[in-house]
Amino acid sequence: MKKEISKEESQRACVSRRRFLGWASAFASSLYIGFENARAGWFYSTKPVEGIPQSWVDQKGLDVLRYANYIKGLKLVNVTPRMVLSPHFKTRGRTGNSLPPRYMWKNIAPILKVIDLMASRMKRPVDDLLSIYRSPAYNRAVRGKSRSYHMQNIAVDMRFKGVSPRTVSAIARRLRSEGVFNGGIGTYSSFTHVDTRGSKADW
Repeated sequence: MKKEISKEESQRACVSRRRFLGWASAFASSLYIGFENARAGWFYSTKPVEGIPQSWVDQKGLDVLRYANYIKGLKLVNVTPRMVLSPHFKTRGRTGNSLPPRYMWKNIAPILKVIDLMASRMKRPVDDLLSIYRSPAYNRAVRGKSRSYHMQNIAVDMRFKGVSPRTVSAIARRLRSEGVFNGGIGTYSSFTHVDTRGSKADW
């Protein structure tokens, strides 16, 4: 004779199953991210890169050189590994920024190629890459938007020597209209924001 299960017992069992599946999913996600991080670092050299201070390596470890070698491998003409890595050592108050997770490293390549092309088109050097990847904690510290594309490593705030932000934005819009990239362009008083979000946005 089968034992009848009460409605309350059935509900408790469903809740337990949902909790178990939630925990299992979270654990699997953490394993996957860890695996992606590890795999991303396997193929990048830890050879010294010109312009990268040893103090940066001492502070954040060999991933500084791995990331710098990845950037170097993009063979950019107007953007150096030091320019790209420098914003990751900024602090706001007691909160320091960090390198992006390894699985996000390749996200930055398309926008760096856009910046490299912009410099060539304008025949002006890059003055500063002010902000690139922001860790969630650092993004909060600088009062960035809660869903900032900087946290996905697909956005850059930049300045070019002798070029106004308005002109930089105009060049970026021209490249976007040519199909070089698809993303957002923001014009500020002292810099220009460009990202590769995959849809057009202007402000």
